[in-house]
Amino acid sequence: MKRTGRTRLKKGKTVFLVLILILVLLSFGLAHFSRWRGFSYDYDLVVVGSDPEGIAAAVSAARNGLDVLLVDRRDEVGGLLTRGRLNTLDMNYDPDGNLLTRGIFLEFFRGLEGVSFDVDTAKRVLEEMLAGEKNITLRLEQKIEGVVREKDRVSAILLENGERITAARFIDATQDADVAAEAGAGFTLGMEDLGTGRRQAVTLVLELGGVDWEALTKALVNDSDEHSGASGTSAWGFLEEMRDYRAHDPQIRSRGLNMGLQKSGNVLINAMHIFDVDALDPESRERAMARGQKEAEFIVRFMRENLPGFEQAFLAATAPELYVRETRHLNGLYRLTIDDLLEYRNFWDKIALGSYPVDIQATAMDDWGAVVGNPAMYSIPFRCLVPVELTNLLVVGRGASYDSLAHGSARVVPVGMATGEAAGVAAALSLEKKVNFHELSGNKELVASLQERLQTQGAYLRDFEIPHTLEGHPLYPVIRELRSYGLVTGRYDNDYRLEKPIELRDISIVVDGYLERVLSNKFQARNLSQEQSEAVPEDLLWFLEGIEGADLDALGLDELLIEYNFYPDKILLRGETFAFLLEFLQRLGE
Repeated sequence: MKRTGRTRLKKGKTVFLVLILILVLLSFGLAHFSRWRGFSYDYDLVVVGSDPEGIAAAVSAARNGLDVLLVDRRDEVGGLLTRGRLNTLDMNYDPDGNLLTRGIFLEFFRGLEGVSFDVDTAKRVLEEMLAGEKNITLRLEQKIEGVVREKDRVSAILLENGERITAARFIDATQDADVAAEAGAGFTLGMEDLGTGRRQAVTLVLELGGVDWEALTKALVNDSDEHSGASGTSAWGFLEEMRDYRAHDPQIRSRGLNMGLQKSGNVLINAMHIFDVDALDPESRERAMARGQKEAEFIVRFMRENLPGFEQAFLAATAPELYVRETRHLNGLYRLTIDDLLEYRNFWDKIALGSYPVDIQATAMDDWGAVVGNPAMYSIPFRCLVPVELTNLLVVGRGASYDSLAHGSARVVPVGMATGEAAGVAAALSLEKKVNFHELSGNKELVASLQERLQTQGAYLRDFEIPHTLEGHPLYPVIRELRSYGLVTGRYDNDYRLEKPIELRDISIVVDGYLERVLSNKFQARNLSQEQSEAVPEDLLWFLEGIEGADLDALGLDELLIEYNFYPDKILLRGETFAFLLEFLQRLGE
Protein backbone atom coordinates (compact mmCIF):
# COMPACT_ATOMS: atom_id res chain seq x y z
CA MET A 1 0.00 0.00 0.00
CA LYS A 2 1.27 3.37 -0.90
CA ARG A 3 1.97 5.47 2.19
CA THR A 4 0.28 8.77 2.35
CA GLY A 5 1.68 11.88 3.93
CA ARG A 6 -0.90 11.53 6.73
CA THR A 7 0.47 8.03 7.56
CA ARG A 8 4.04 9.31 7.69
CA LEU A 9 3.02 12.14 10.03
CA LYS A 10 1.13 9.75 12.30
CA LYS A 11 4.13 7.40 12.50
CA GLY A 12 6.48 10.32 13.12
CA LYS A 13 4.25 11.53 15.95
CA THR A 14 4.19 8.06 17.50
CA VAL A 15 7.99 7.81 17.41
CA PHE A 16 8.25 11.27 18.93
CA LEU A 17 5.89 10.33 21.78
CA VAL A 18 7.81 7.11 22.43
CA LEU A 19 11.07 9.05 22.58
CA ILE A 20 9.51 11.53 25.02
CA LEU A 21 8.26 8.61 27.16
CA ILE A 22 11.73 7.01 27.16
CA LEU A 23 13.31 10.30 28.20
CA VAL A 24 10.79 10.71 31.02
CA LEU A 25 11.44 7.16 32.24
CA LEU A 26 15.18 7.70 32.05
CA SER A 27 14.85 10.96 33.92
CA PHE A 28 12.80 9.26 36.62
CA GLY A 29 15.17 6.33 36.82
CA LEU A 30 18.19 8.60 37.16
CA ALA A 31 16.60 10.99 39.60
CA HIS A 32 19.36 10.15 42.02
CA PHE A 33 22.10 9.54 39.50
CA SER A 34 25.28 10.72 41.16
CA ARG A 35 27.37 13.02 39.03
CA TRP A 36 30.45 11.86 40.91
CA ARG A 37 32.86 9.57 39.04
CA GLY A 38 30.16 8.60 36.59
CA PHE A 39 28.62 6.01 38.90
CA SER A 40 24.91 5.64 39.56
CA TYR A 41 23.99 6.04 43.22
CA ASP A 42 20.68 6.61 44.92
CA TYR A 43 22.17 9.57 46.79
CA ASP A 44 25.42 11.47 46.94
CA LEU A 45 25.46 11.10 50.72
CA VAL A 46 23.60 9.04 53.29
CA VAL A 47 23.62 10.27 56.89
CA VAL A 48 22.43 7.75 59.46
CA GLY A 49 21.09 9.23 62.69
CA SER A 50 19.00 12.38 63.14
CA ASP A 51 20.65 13.46 66.38
CA PRO A 52 21.82 17.10 66.18
CA GLU A 53 25.23 15.87 64.96
CA GLY A 54 23.60 14.07 62.04
CA ILE A 55 21.34 16.99 61.21
CA ALA A 56 24.35 19.32 61.16
CA ALA A 57 26.09 16.93 58.76
CA ALA A 58 23.07 16.65 56.47
CA VAL A 59 22.39 20.39 56.38
CA SER A 60 26.05 21.17 55.77
CA ALA A 61 26.30 18.69 52.90
CA ALA A 62 23.06 19.89 51.33
CA ARG A 63 24.27 23.49 51.41
CA ASN A 64 27.34 22.29 49.54
CA GLY A 65 25.21 20.89 46.74
CA LEU A 66 24.90 17.21 47.69
CA ASP A 67 21.76 15.14 47.35
CA VAL A 68 21.38 13.83 50.91
CA LEU A 69 19.35 11.10 52.54
CA LEU A 70 18.94 11.41 56.33
CA VAL A 71 17.63 8.19 57.84
CA ASP A 72 16.75 7.32 61.44
CA ARG A 73 15.12 4.39 63.23
CA ARG A 74 13.12 6.76 65.45
CA ASP A 75 9.77 8.33 64.52
CA GLU A 76 10.98 11.89 65.19
CA VAL A 77 14.13 13.93 64.71
CA GLY A 78 16.44 14.94 67.54
CA GLY A 79 17.68 11.52 68.56
CA LEU A 80 18.94 11.21 72.10
CA LEU A 81 18.77 14.98 72.68
CA THR A 82 14.97 15.00 72.47
CA ARG A 83 14.14 11.35 73.24
CA GLY A 84 16.51 11.31 76.20
CA ARG A 85 15.17 14.70 77.36
CA LEU A 86 18.67 16.19 77.49
CA ASN A 87 17.56 19.79 77.62
CA THR A 88 20.79 21.43 78.77
CA LEU A 89 23.72 22.09 76.45
CA ASP A 90 27.36 21.81 77.51
CA MET A 91 28.77 25.03 76.08
CA ASN A 92 32.36 25.65 74.93
CA TYR A 93 34.10 29.02 75.25
CA ASP A 94 37.72 30.14 74.91
CA PRO A 95 39.53 31.99 77.75
CA ASP A 96 38.23 35.31 76.39
CA GLY A 97 34.62 34.16 76.46
CA ASN A 98 34.28 33.58 72.71
CA LEU A 99 31.92 30.78 71.69
CA LEU A 100 33.96 28.04 70.00
CA THR A 101 31.13 26.10 68.34
CA ARG A 102 29.49 28.39 65.82
CA GLY A 103 28.23 27.75 62.30
CA ILE A 104 25.24 25.39 62.20
CA PHE A 105 25.33 24.82 65.96
CA LEU A 106 24.91 28.55 66.55
CA GLU A 107 21.92 28.60 64.18
CA PHE A 108 20.36 25.85 66.28
CA PHE A 109 21.25 27.49 69.59
CA ARG A 110 19.74 30.83 68.61
CA GLY A 111 16.37 29.15 68.16
CA LEU A 112 16.34 27.85 71.75
CA GLU A 113 15.32 29.51 75.00
CA GLY A 114 18.87 29.34 76.32
CA VAL A 115 21.46 26.85 77.55
CA SER A 116 18.55 24.94 79.11
CA PHE A 117 15.66 24.79 76.70
CA ASP A 118 12.25 23.30 76.06
CA VAL A 119 12.59 19.91 74.37
CA ASP A 120 9.70 20.61 71.99
CA THR A 121 11.40 23.85 70.94
CA ALA A 122 14.59 21.94 70.09
CA LYS A 123 12.64 19.42 68.05
CA ARG A 124 10.85 22.19 66.14
CA VAL A 125 14.10 24.07 65.41
CA LEU A 126 15.75 20.91 64.08
CA GLU A 127 12.73 20.15 61.89
CA GLU A 128 12.81 23.67 60.48
CA MET A 129 16.52 23.40 59.71
CA LEU A 130 15.87 20.25 57.69
CA ALA A 131 12.78 21.65 55.98
CA GLY A 132 14.83 24.62 54.81
CA GLU A 133 17.10 22.40 52.67
CA LYS A 134 15.56 21.14 49.43
CA ASN A 135 18.41 18.67 48.87
CA ILE A 136 17.60 16.60 51.99
CA THR A 137 15.30 13.60 51.97
CA LEU A 138 14.24 12.61 55.50
CA ARG A 139 13.13 9.06 56.22
CA LEU A 140 12.12 8.18 59.77
CA GLU A 141 11.21 4.81 61.29
CA GLN A 142 13.79 3.15 59.04
CA LYS A 143 15.93 0.65 60.91
CA ILE A 144 19.27 -0.26 59.36
CA GLU A 145 19.39 -4.02 58.96
CA GLY A 146 22.85 -4.31 57.44
CA VAL A 147 25.74 -2.66 55.61
CA VAL A 148 27.27 -3.70 52.28
CA ARG A 149 31.04 -3.28 52.17
CA GLU A 150 33.22 -3.65 49.09
CA LYS A 151 36.91 -3.69 49.98
CA ASP A 152 37.54 -0.45 51.88
CA ARG A 153 34.26 1.22 50.94
CA VAL A 154 30.68 1.10 52.14
CA SER A 155 28.55 0.68 49.03
CA ALA A 156 25.06 0.47 50.51
CA ILE A 157 22.93 0.27 53.61
CA LEU A 158 20.13 -2.30 53.90
CA LEU A 159 16.87 -1.25 55.50
CA GLU A 160 14.66 -3.53 57.55
CA ASN A 161 12.06 -3.54 54.77
CA GLY A 162 14.60 -5.05 52.38
CA GLU A 163 15.43 -1.83 50.54
CA ARG A 164 19.03 -1.36 49.42
CA ILE A 165 20.25 2.26 49.33
CA THR A 166 23.53 3.22 47.68
CA ALA A 167 25.59 6.38 48.03
CA ALA A 168 28.99 7.76 47.17
CA ARG A 169 29.63 8.84 50.76
CA PHE A 170 28.27 7.91 54.20
CA ILE A 171 28.26 9.62 57.59
CA ASP A 172 27.53 7.64 60.74
CA ALA A 173 25.89 9.93 63.29
CA THR A 174 24.32 7.19 65.39
CA GLN A 175 24.94 7.29 69.13
CA ASP A 176 26.85 4.00 69.10
CA ALA A 177 28.50 4.26 65.65
CA ASP A 178 26.39 1.28 64.54
CA VAL A 179 26.97 1.65 60.80
CA ALA A 180 30.75 1.88 61.07
CA ALA A 181 30.81 -1.08 63.45
CA GLU A 182 28.65 -3.16 61.11
CA ALA A 183 31.01 -2.26 58.25
CA GLY A 184 34.00 -3.58 60.18
CA ALA A 185 35.58 -0.41 61.57
CA GLY A 186 37.77 -0.91 64.63
CA PHE A 187 36.65 0.30 68.06
CA THR A 188 37.42 0.10 71.74
CA LEU A 189 34.52 -0.31 74.16
CA GLY A 190 34.04 1.93 77.16
CA MET A 191 37.29 2.37 79.08
CA GLU A 192 38.95 -0.60 77.42
CA ASP A 193 41.77 1.70 76.29
CA LEU A 194 42.56 2.25 79.99
CA GLY A 195 42.78 -1.45 80.65
CA THR A 196 39.42 -1.68 82.39
CA GLY A 197 35.93 -2.84 81.45
CA ARG A 198 34.24 0.12 83.12
CA ARG A 199 31.88 2.52 81.34
CA GLN A 200 30.27 5.77 82.40
CA ALA A 201 26.89 5.41 84.08
CA VAL A 202 23.59 5.38 82.21
CA THR A 203 20.93 7.93 83.24
CA LEU A 204 17.15 8.06 83.10
CA VAL A 205 16.04 11.70 83.03
CA LEU A 206 13.03 12.50 85.23
CA GLU A 207 10.27 15.01 84.51
CA LEU A 208 8.75 16.51 87.66
CA GLY A 209 5.66 18.62 88.06
CA GLY A 210 4.73 20.76 91.05
CA VAL A 211 8.27 22.17 91.52
CA ASP A 212 8.58 25.70 92.90
CA TRP A 213 11.28 26.94 90.51
CA GLU A 214 11.70 30.28 92.25
CA ALA A 215 12.21 28.65 95.66
CA LEU A 216 14.71 26.05 94.46
CA THR A 217 16.78 28.53 92.44
CA LYS A 218 16.85 30.96 95.37
CA ALA A 219 18.10 28.17 97.64
CA LEU A 220 20.88 27.21 95.21
CA VAL A 221 22.03 30.77 94.60
CA ASN A 222 22.27 31.44 98.35
CA ASP A 223 23.82 28.18 99.58
CA SER A 224 27.51 27.79 100.50
CA ASP A 225 28.39 25.36 97.68
CA GLU A 226 30.51 27.08 95.03
CA HIS A 227 29.54 24.41 92.50
CA SER A 228 25.77 24.99 92.74
CA GLY A 229 23.71 27.78 91.23
CA ALA A 230 20.94 28.82 88.87
CA SER A 231 20.53 31.02 85.83
CA GLY A 232 17.33 31.51 83.85
CA THR A 233 15.94 28.11 82.94
CA SER A 234 18.99 26.21 84.31
CA ALA A 235 19.78 25.10 87.86
CA TRP A 236 22.37 22.76 89.34
CA GLY A 237 23.29 21.57 92.80
CA PHE A 238 22.06 19.66 95.90
CA LEU A 239 25.09 17.36 95.62
CA GLU A 240 25.54 16.77 99.34
CA GLU A 241 21.82 16.34 99.94
CA MET A 242 21.53 13.70 97.20
CA ARG A 243 24.53 11.80 98.56
CA ASP A 244 22.24 10.84 101.45
CA TYR A 245 19.77 9.13 99.14
CA ARG A 246 19.82 5.34 99.49
CA ALA A 247 18.39 3.68 96.41
CA HIS A 248 16.26 0.55 96.57
CA ASP A 249 18.17 -0.83 93.59
CA PRO A 250 21.72 -1.73 94.75
CA GLN A 251 23.13 -0.58 91.39
CA ILE A 252 21.48 2.85 91.26
CA ARG A 253 22.64 6.08 92.85
CA SER A 254 21.87 9.79 92.53
CA ARG A 255 24.42 12.54 92.05
CA GLY A 256 23.75 16.28 92.31
CA LEU A 257 20.85 17.54 90.22
CA ASN A 258 21.13 19.17 86.78
CA MET A 259 17.76 20.81 86.16
CA GLY A 260 16.05 22.53 83.24
CA LEU A 261 12.72 24.34 83.27
CA GLN A 262 10.21 23.51 80.52
CA LYS A 263 7.50 25.78 79.09
CA SER A 264 4.89 23.60 80.80
CA GLY A 265 6.37 24.50 84.17
CA ASN A 266 7.69 20.98 84.64
CA VAL A 267 11.36 20.44 85.41
CA LEU A 268 13.65 17.89 83.74
CA ILE A 269 16.23 16.39 86.11
CA ASN A 270 19.44 14.63 85.09
CA ALA A 271 20.70 12.90 88.23
CA MET A 272 20.07 9.15 88.35
CA HIS A 273 23.08 6.90 87.71
CA ILE A 274 22.26 3.34 86.68
CA PHE A 275 25.17 0.90 86.80
CA ASP A 276 25.72 -2.63 85.50
CA VAL A 277 24.28 -1.88 82.04
CA ASP A 278 25.54 -3.16 78.69
CA ALA A 279 24.16 -0.40 76.50
CA LEU A 280 24.89 -2.36 73.30
CA ASP A 281 22.59 -5.16 74.48
CA PRO A 282 18.90 -4.27 73.87
CA GLU A 283 17.74 -6.55 76.68
CA SER A 284 20.15 -4.95 79.15
CA ARG A 285 18.89 -1.51 78.12
CA GLU A 286 15.28 -2.59 78.61
CA ARG A 287 16.07 -3.91 82.07
CA ALA A 288 17.89 -0.68 82.93
CA MET A 289 14.90 1.36 81.79
CA ALA A 290 12.56 -0.71 83.96
CA ARG A 291 14.93 -0.41 86.93
CA GLY A 292 15.14 3.35 86.51
CA GLN A 293 11.39 3.79 86.22
CA LYS A 294 10.89 1.73 89.37
CA GLU A 295 13.46 3.80 91.30
CA ALA A 296 12.10 7.13 90.06
CA GLU A 297 9.19 7.28 92.51
CA PHE A 298 11.53 6.72 95.48
CA ILE A 299 13.93 9.44 94.32
CA VAL A 300 11.10 11.93 93.88
CA ARG A 301 9.80 11.10 97.37
CA PHE A 302 13.27 11.79 98.79
CA MET A 303 13.45 15.12 96.94
CA ARG A 304 10.01 16.08 98.20
CA GLU A 305 11.07 15.45 101.79
CA ASN A 306 14.56 16.97 101.67
CA LEU A 307 14.96 19.68 99.00
CA PRO A 308 13.61 23.25 99.05
CA GLY A 309 11.17 23.91 96.22
CA PHE A 310 10.23 20.23 95.88
CA GLU A 311 7.63 20.08 98.67
CA GLN A 312 4.77 19.57 96.16
CA ALA A 313 6.76 17.78 93.47
CA PHE A 314 5.48 14.68 91.69
CA LEU A 315 6.78 12.42 88.92
CA ALA A 316 5.12 13.54 85.69
CA ALA A 317 7.08 11.26 83.33
CA THR A 318 10.43 9.67 82.59
CA ALA A 319 12.37 10.13 79.34
CA PRO A 320 11.41 7.76 76.50
CA GLU A 321 15.08 6.74 76.10
CA LEU A 322 17.98 6.16 78.44
CA TYR A 323 20.86 8.63 78.35
CA VAL A 324 23.78 6.39 77.40
CA ARG A 325 27.07 8.27 77.70
CA GLU A 326 29.59 5.76 76.46
CA THR A 327 29.81 2.67 74.26
CA ARG A 328 32.11 2.48 71.21
CA HIS A 329 35.16 4.66 70.54
CA LEU A 330 36.35 4.56 66.92
CA ASN A 331 39.92 3.66 66.03
CA GLY A 332 40.38 6.43 63.50
CA LEU A 333 43.38 7.75 61.63
CA TYR A 334 44.05 9.70 64.84
CA ARG A 335 42.78 9.16 68.41
CA LEU A 336 42.26 12.30 70.47
CA THR A 337 44.02 11.94 73.85
CA ILE A 338 43.66 13.51 77.26
CA ASP A 339 47.03 15.20 76.68
CA ASP A 340 45.70 16.78 73.49
CA LEU A 341 42.93 18.38 75.55
CA LEU A 342 44.90 19.45 78.60
CA GLU A 343 47.99 20.57 76.67
CA TYR A 344 45.66 22.65 74.47
CA ARG A 345 46.71 21.09 71.15
CA ASN A 346 46.28 23.15 67.97
CA PHE A 347 46.17 20.55 65.17
CA TRP A 348 47.02 21.47 61.61
CA ASP A 349 43.91 19.67 60.33
CA LYS A 350 41.49 20.96 62.98
CA ILE A 351 37.82 21.02 62.02
CA ALA A 352 36.28 21.87 65.43
CA LEU A 353 37.25 23.49 68.72
CA GLY A 354 36.21 22.55 72.25
CA SER A 355 36.83 23.47 75.87
CA TYR A 356 34.25 21.67 78.00
CA PRO A 357 35.65 20.16 81.24
CA VAL A 358 36.75 16.53 81.03
CA ASP A 359 33.78 15.21 82.97
CA ILE A 360 34.00 11.47 83.65
CA GLN A 361 30.80 10.31 85.29
CA ALA A 362 30.78 7.50 87.84
CA THR A 363 31.35 4.00 86.48
CA ALA A 364 30.22 1.90 89.47
CA MET A 365 28.99 2.15 93.05
CA ASP A 366 32.59 2.38 94.29
CA ASP A 367 33.32 5.38 92.06
CA TRP A 368 31.99 8.94 92.20
CA GLY A 369 33.50 10.06 88.91
CA ALA A 370 35.94 12.92 88.43
CA VAL A 371 36.73 16.04 86.47
CA VAL A 372 40.13 15.12 85.03
CA GLY A 373 40.85 18.69 83.98
CA ASN A 374 39.45 21.82 82.42
CA PRO A 375 40.97 22.68 79.02
CA ALA A 376 41.37 26.31 78.05
CA MET A 377 40.62 25.12 74.52
CA TYR A 378 41.64 22.34 72.16
CA SER A 379 41.09 21.30 68.57
CA ILE A 380 39.77 18.14 66.95
CA PRO A 381 41.60 16.95 63.83
CA PHE A 382 39.68 15.77 60.78
CA ARG A 383 41.48 12.43 61.10
CA CYS A 384 39.39 11.66 64.22
CA LEU A 385 36.35 11.20 61.98
CA VAL A 386 38.00 8.78 59.53
CA PRO A 387 37.99 5.02 60.25
CA VAL A 388 41.26 3.23 59.53
CA GLU A 389 39.49 0.52 57.54
CA LEU A 390 37.00 2.61 55.50
CA THR A 391 37.64 5.37 52.96
CA ASN A 392 34.16 6.72 52.19
CA LEU A 393 32.59 6.86 55.65
CA LEU A 394 32.96 9.35 58.50
CA VAL A 395 31.91 8.99 62.14
CA VAL A 396 30.66 12.04 64.07
CA GLY A 397 29.42 12.51 67.61
CA ARG A 398 30.45 10.62 70.69
CA GLY A 399 31.51 7.52 68.73
CA ALA A 400 34.34 9.34 66.91
CA SER A 401 38.00 8.53 67.44
CA TYR A 402 38.48 9.80 70.97
CA ASP A 403 40.20 8.03 73.85
CA SER A 404 37.76 7.40 76.68
CA LEU A 405 39.12 10.23 78.82
CA ALA A 406 39.17 12.75 75.95
CA HIS A 407 35.63 11.62 75.13
CA GLY A 408 34.60 13.03 78.53
CA SER A 409 34.76 16.49 76.95
CA ALA A 410 34.56 15.94 73.18
CA ARG A 411 31.29 13.95 73.37
CA VAL A 412 29.13 17.02 74.08
CA VAL A 413 26.48 18.07 71.55
CA PRO A 414 27.94 21.46 70.47
CA VAL A 415 31.29 19.87 69.61
CA GLY A 416 29.48 16.98 67.91
CA MET A 417 27.50 19.39 65.74
CA ALA A 418 30.72 21.16 64.77
CA THR A 419 32.27 17.85 63.67
CA GLY A 420 29.03 16.98 61.87
CA GLU A 421 29.14 20.23 59.91
CA ALA A 422 32.76 19.53 58.98
CA ALA A 423 31.87 16.01 57.85
CA GLY A 424 29.19 17.37 55.53
CA VAL A 425 31.64 19.78 53.90
CA ALA A 426 34.28 17.04 53.66
CA ALA A 427 31.83 14.76 51.85
CA ALA A 428 31.19 17.42 49.23
CA LEU A 429 34.85 18.39 48.88
CA SER A 430 35.97 14.78 48.50
CA LEU A 431 33.52 14.25 45.66
CA GLU A 432 34.39 17.49 43.95
CA LYS A 433 38.11 16.69 44.06
CA LYS A 434 37.59 12.96 43.38
CA VAL A 435 39.48 11.82 46.47
CA ASN A 436 38.44 9.54 49.29
CA PHE A 437 38.52 10.55 52.95
CA HIS A 438 41.91 8.94 53.54
CA GLU A 439 43.40 10.91 50.66
CA LEU A 440 41.69 14.10 51.79
CA SER A 441 42.97 13.69 55.36
CA GLY A 442 46.59 13.59 54.22
CA ASN A 443 46.43 16.44 51.73
CA LYS A 444 47.27 19.75 53.45
CA GLU A 445 46.00 21.82 50.54
CA LEU A 446 42.61 20.08 50.56
CA VAL A 447 42.36 20.26 54.35
CA ALA A 448 43.03 23.99 54.10
CA SER A 449 40.16 24.21 51.58
CA LEU A 450 37.94 22.30 54.01
CA GLN A 451 38.81 24.70 56.82
CA GLU A 452 38.29 27.74 54.61
CA ARG A 453 34.86 26.53 53.53
CA LEU A 454 33.88 25.83 57.13
CA GLN A 455 34.89 29.34 58.13
CA THR A 456 32.88 30.74 55.23
CA GLN A 457 29.89 28.88 56.71
CA GLY A 458 30.48 30.55 60.08
CA ALA A 459 32.70 28.02 61.89
CA TYR A 460 35.29 29.31 64.36
CA LEU A 461 38.71 27.76 63.68
CA ARG A 462 41.32 30.25 64.83
CA ASP A 463 44.88 29.24 65.59
CA PHE A 464 45.97 29.45 69.22
CA GLU A 465 48.96 28.87 71.46
CA ILE A 466 48.25 28.70 75.19
CA PRO A 467 50.69 27.48 77.86
CA HIS A 468 49.20 24.54 79.72
CA THR A 469 49.13 23.90 83.45
CA LEU A 470 52.48 22.67 84.85
CA GLU A 471 54.25 23.36 81.54
CA GLY A 472 57.95 23.04 82.32
CA HIS A 473 57.36 21.76 85.86
CA PRO A 474 59.82 18.96 86.81
CA LEU A 475 56.97 16.74 88.04
CA TYR A 476 54.79 17.21 84.97
CA PRO A 477 56.02 13.99 83.25
CA VAL A 478 54.84 12.07 86.33
CA ILE A 479 51.44 13.77 86.33
CA ARG A 480 51.11 13.27 82.57
CA GLU A 481 51.79 9.54 82.87
CA LEU A 482 49.40 8.92 85.76
CA ARG A 483 46.74 11.19 84.24
CA SER A 484 46.79 9.19 81.01
CA TYR A 485 45.32 6.29 83.01
CA GLY A 486 42.85 8.51 84.86
CA LEU A 487 44.70 8.13 88.18
CA VAL A 488 45.27 11.82 88.97
CA THR A 489 42.98 14.73 88.23
CA GLY A 490 43.27 18.50 88.04
CA ARG A 491 39.56 19.15 88.63
CA TYR A 492 37.92 22.34 87.38
CA ASP A 493 40.84 24.58 88.37
CA ASN A 494 43.59 22.37 86.86
CA ASP A 495 45.32 22.41 90.23
CA TYR A 496 47.02 19.08 90.97
CA ARG A 497 47.91 20.37 94.47
CA LEU A 498 51.44 18.97 94.25
CA GLU A 499 52.55 20.77 97.42
CA LYS A 500 49.53 19.64 99.46
CA PRO A 501 49.61 16.58 101.78
CA ILE A 502 48.53 13.39 100.07
CA GLU A 503 45.53 11.48 101.41
CA LEU A 504 45.14 7.75 101.90
CA ARG A 505 42.56 7.49 99.13
CA ASP A 506 44.94 9.20 96.66
CA ILE A 507 47.56 6.50 97.26
CA SER A 508 44.87 3.82 97.01
CA ILE A 509 43.63 5.15 93.65
CA VAL A 510 47.12 5.21 92.15
CA VAL A 511 48.20 1.79 93.45
CA ASP A 512 44.99 -0.09 92.71
CA GLY A 513 44.41 1.73 89.42
CA TYR A 514 47.93 1.11 88.11
CA LEU A 515 47.74 -2.58 89.02
CA GLU A 516 44.47 -2.90 87.12
CA ARG A 517 44.99 -0.59 84.16
CA VAL A 518 48.69 -0.97 83.43
CA LEU A 519 49.72 -4.30 84.94
CA SER A 520 46.48 -6.08 83.99
CA ASN A 521 45.86 -7.31 87.54
CA LYS A 522 48.99 -9.47 87.60
CA PHE A 523 49.24 -8.23 91.18
CA GLN A 524 46.36 -7.58 93.56
CA ALA A 525 46.17 -4.86 96.21
CA ARG A 526 44.81 -6.14 99.52
CA ASN A 527 44.92 -2.75 101.24
CA LEU A 528 42.51 -0.15 99.86
CA SER A 529 41.09 2.99 101.42
CA GLN A 530 38.68 5.81 100.75
CA GLU A 531 39.86 7.80 103.78
CA GLN A 532 40.67 11.46 103.27
CA SER A 533 43.13 11.60 106.18
CA GLU A 534 46.73 12.64 105.50
CA ALA A 535 49.25 9.85 104.89
CA VAL A 536 52.69 9.25 106.43
CA PRO A 537 55.40 6.80 105.22
CA GLU A 538 53.99 4.07 107.47
CA ASP A 539 50.69 4.33 105.57
CA LEU A 540 52.58 4.17 102.29
CA LEU A 541 54.32 0.97 103.41
CA TRP A 542 50.97 -0.47 104.44
CA PHE A 543 49.68 -0.03 100.89
CA LEU A 544 52.80 -1.47 99.23
CA GLU A 545 53.04 -4.41 101.58
CA GLY A 546 49.45 -5.22 100.68
CA ILE A 547 50.35 -5.94 97.04
CA GLU A 548 50.14 -9.70 96.72
CA GLY A 549 53.14 -11.27 94.99
CA ALA A 550 55.39 -8.19 95.19
CA ASP A 551 58.95 -8.82 96.44
CA LEU A 552 59.64 -5.47 98.08
CA ASP A 553 63.30 -6.25 98.82
CA ALA A 554 64.02 -7.25 95.23
CA LEU A 555 62.33 -4.07 94.06
CA GLY A 556 64.66 -1.96 96.22
CA LEU A 557 61.90 -0.40 98.29
CA ASP A 558 64.17 0.61 101.19
CA GLU A 559 66.64 2.35 98.89
CA LEU A 560 63.80 4.11 97.13
CA LEU A 561 62.40 5.39 100.43
CA ILE A 562 65.82 6.78 101.34
CA GLU A 563 66.20 8.35 97.90
CA TYR A 564 62.92 10.20 98.34
CA ASN A 565 63.78 11.08 101.96
CA PHE A 566 60.59 9.45 103.21
CA TYR A 567 61.53 9.21 106.88
CA PRO A 568 59.03 8.14 109.61
CA ASP A 569 56.27 10.61 110.49
CA LYS A 570 57.04 12.84 107.51
CA ILE A 571 53.95 14.40 105.95
CA LEU A 572 53.95 13.14 102.38
CA LEU A 573 53.17 15.69 99.68
CA ARG A 574 51.14 14.76 96.64
CA GLY A 575 53.71 15.55 93.95
CA GLU A 576 56.66 13.71 95.46
CA THR A 577 54.49 10.75 96.48
CA PHE A 578 53.07 10.41 92.96
CA ALA A 579 56.64 10.36 91.62
CA PHE A 580 57.66 7.72 94.19
CA LEU A 581 54.64 5.52 93.43
CA LEU A 582 55.12 5.72 89.67
CA GLU A 583 58.78 4.70 89.95
CA PHE A 584 57.95 1.83 92.30
CA LEU A 585 55.07 0.54 90.18
CA GLN A 586 57.15 0.75 87.01
CA ARG A 587 59.77 -1.41 88.71
CA LEU A 588 57.01 -3.83 89.67
CA GLY A 589 56.01 -4.16 86.03
CA GLU A 590 59.51 -4.80 84.68
